Amino acid sequence: MRIHSLAALSLLCSLAFTPAGCAPTTNTPPAAPAVASAPAPTATVDQPPPPSDGPDGNIDRAQIPDKYKWKLDPILSGDEAFSAALDDVAEGRKKLATYRGKLSKPADLYACLALYFDTRLKTNKLTIYTNLRFDSHQKDTRLQAMNERALKAMNDLMATASFIRQEILGLDDRSVARAYKTEKQLEKYKPYIDNLRRRRSHVLAPDGEKVLTLAEDNLWAEIDLNEIPSDHEKTFGALLSDIPLPKINDEQGKEVQLSFASYGKYRGSSERRVRRDTVESLFETLKQFQHGLAGTLSGQVRYNVFLARSRGYDTALDAYLDKDDIDPAVYKNLISTINANLAPLHRYMRLRKQVMGVDELHIYDLYTPMVDSVKMEFTYEQAQDVLPKALAPLGDDYLRVLREGLDTNNGWCDVYPHKDKDSGAFSASVYGVHPYVKMNYFNEVDDLSTLAHEYGHALHSHLSMKHQPYVTAGYAPFNAEIASTLNEKLLSDYLIANAKSDAEKLYLLNELVETIRTTIYRQTLFSEFELAIHTAAEKGTPLTADFFNETYEKLVRTYYGDDFTVGKNDGIEWAYIPHFYYKYYVFTYATGLSSGIALSERVKTGGPEARAAYLGMLQGGSSKPPLALLRDAGVDLTKPDAIESAAKLLDDTLAQMEVLLAKRAKK
Repeated sequence: MRIHSLAALSLLCSLAFTPAGCAPTTNTPPAAPAVASAPAPTATVDQPPPPSDGPDGNIDRAQIPDKYKWKLDPILSGDEAFSAALDDVAEGRKKLATYRGKLSKPADLYACLALYFDTRLKTNKLTIYTNLRFDSHQKDTRLQAMNERALKAMNDLMATASFIRQEILGLDDRSVARAYKTEKQLEKYKPYIDNLRRRRSHVLAPDGEKVLTLAEDNLWAEIDLNEIPSDHEKTFGALLSDIPLPKINDEQGKEVQLSFASYGKYRGSSERRVRRDTVESLFETLKQFQHGLAGTLSGQVRYNVFLARSRGYDTALDAYLDKDDIDPAVYKNLISTINANLAPLHRYMRLRKQVMGVDELHIYDLYTPMVDSVKMEFTYEQAQDVLPKALAPLGDDYLRVLREGLDTNNGWCDVYPHKDKDSGAFSASVYGVHPYVKMNYFNEVDDLSTLAHEYGHALHSHLSMKHQPYVTAGYAPFNAEIASTLNEKLLSDYLIANAKSDAEKLYLLNELVETIRTTIYRQTLFSEFELAIHTAAEKGTPLTADFFNETYEKLVRTYYGDDFTVGKNDGIEWAYIPHFYYKYYVFTYATGLSSGIALSERVKTGGPEARAAYLGMLQGGSSKPPLALLRDAGVDLTKPDAIESAAKLLDDTLAQMEVLLAKRAKK
């Protein structure tokens, strides 16, 4: 997952919450006891490689050779420079405030925007630096405090700069045209100005704007909306943390306390009793708290509708997609096309039921491997060899930067796990500096896939920063998951083509099938549920626990088909899933992978022109609307083609699995 370039906030990957991958969360640093402060990064010295028995998440960071750690000095020379840099951006904010009320003058408008973007970049470097420092030293309260101070500096900048939007939106078209003509240098900020003014019909009079500000309106936020949790989302998180979860007996019969962190592990158990007890006991517990959980979700939905209607939008969908200039037809096309292509998913349920030899296929049977797992290991050094081979269709220039980023001498990647390092993986970038990649690399094939994914983000950021000025170097969340999933698909194709045995190939094919199921089909189910409950609220339908349960259960029945047995409490699954608080974000997982699949085929078979078109999208940043950039690369998500291709890939992959399974059965 890419960390937003405006405020580098921690992201959590959790099977329990996000089967499809990483989901954005807010940066709420954990409480931690005071410990000796971690030293600032130092120059790399020659040290031995990691122990031969593999990475260990319980060792100290000092035991990992420095070459496997990121080098942060390109961002900031060290912790000792932080206070001076913080004072510098505070001075920038003070100067910025002096332009309030003056932006009708072209020269002042230019000077104000120049100062704003300069201060924003300097502040962004502080948020990135402190986030990366704290991420690998989670118990260091000094670094925690630095991180909080940097984030506060960014929040203070957003508050100080709020007058810029108001004054630019207050200019009429003739004044803006005259400003461009009078102050030639203002042209460099035209994309920013035009994007603000694109939505000026949804701006209220000053008194109305004041009320919406007091209501914590998020529709004009310049950062990712998922970095701004509502009170309803905070209440949801608090309620989940307070719910007493049940105990289960693990595979050895030992009683263990179920947690949301361990839910994914036990839900995927190879022993059916364990996974059944895990899912059914969690769902029964959620049922006991369904009315409170329904209240928080209802509050979030009605809040979204309130903000949308306050700004003159017909629906919340229109409002939240308009923020990134996304046509709502994309959302509706995803749902309608998936519903027209449920047959491959039904085929998968039928095959899974048959291979697992169960009379009834339940929701707790979907997350355990249906074929034998195959041990596939790739050290980081082997990954440095495999990834360029797998991503060869992207061309020599791309591979040159990829090798540079993978090279442990260059400090892009923090490779290995250790005590006090946060879980998960991400890519983070700030303009003018190479991207950074955070891994917890354990030498598994999943780690190799995650590495491909995160370097997709990293090279997207690199190419955008190389080819765009700071103003348009960022890219919309809608396009963020395309480069990462395309890399994963190319890697999957390479590994399948080079499988050493039928068992290995069968395992890899099943991994691809599961990726399509969880990332495209399941996230579309979530998207359809999100649309249904918002539409109900907009029509005045009461949003009760019964309504949520019935709506969700109906979708589960439709999506998984006749070979799937719906349990009595399956309709409550919505209650612990945070996606529904993310304000029409979850659909981007499905559109991202569908686009990545379609573009990977174009890149592999379309020759230099197709490759250049795809790389052009990565280089484009936000110089065009996200749909236009994607359309230039060869995918139009207002049409069903890309999503139909993903459904066909699922069908074709199942056919390959059936051949291998039949071959195995004959032995």
